[in-house]
Amino acid sequence: MKQKFFFFDIDNTLAVWPDGCIPDSTMDTLRRLEKAGHRVALATGRLQADAKRFAIMAELGDFVADGGRSMTAENEIVYMEGMDREMCLAYLAQLDAKGLHWAATDTNELRRVTPYEDVLNWHPSWDVFTTVHQADYDYRRTEQFYKIYAFMTPEEETQSGVVHMTTDLIRYGENCILFEPMEKARGVRAMLAHYGMEDTAAVVFGDGYNDLSMFSLTWLNIAMGNGRPELKAAADYVTDDCYHDGIYNACKAFGWI
Repeated sequence: MKQKFFFFDIDNTLAVWPDGCIPDSTMDTLRRLEKAGHRVALATGRLQADAKRFAIMAELGDFVADGGRSMTAENEIVYMEGMDREMCLAYLAQLDAKGLHWAATDTNELRRVTPYEDVLNWHPSWDVFTTVHQADYDYRRTEQFYKIYAFMTPEEETQSGVVHMTTDLIRYGENCILFEPMEKARGVRAMLAHYGMEDTAAVVFGDGYNDLSMFSLTWLNIAMGNGRPELKAAADYVTDDCYHDGIYNACKAFGWI
């Protein structure tokens, strides 16, 4: 069988959210794919350091993270880039001008920094990042922005007339909007090129809105049964839920294992 390169989103594809547990059938599938001579990687919107936790759990050395803006091959970071800096600076200046509070992740660590002390009160139970209050934090001196969090109620969002820096935003817990890169296909192509493989070798699995950025006419796109309707509509194949052996069943159906 011709060698394939499999890319798996993490949350609700590879691992059941919010516990982050990888089903036994999925772990077994990863090992069987590798034994059959295929390559296996993760492809996630999570920060590289965050994605690495799951790569270790899944016993994988290759993963695309930061929504396609970082690539780790054989456990070494090949590249890691932040979002468009000028766009981030303009957005944060707008939030300040409108009295809307924010935080930013500007290092490859599970932390976000904010000049606003009240942001410390926002901390969902499932969130693994630490919020650091730094009163004199000057975002204009920051070189890389990996994630930006804008805190506002729906009413504040409407009344302020804020213009978001992109339509690719995530409603991240209560009264928080998260901006992170959504260019997963870019990372998939970079990983394929790194190993000298054709784009047609890729098989991608996802469930969420940001996985639309990983789907391509060039390769095979598989949506989980628990995936968003828009993703299922764009998929070449829809498998079962992540917690009902979806990855195993798809790989079995295509004869990869």
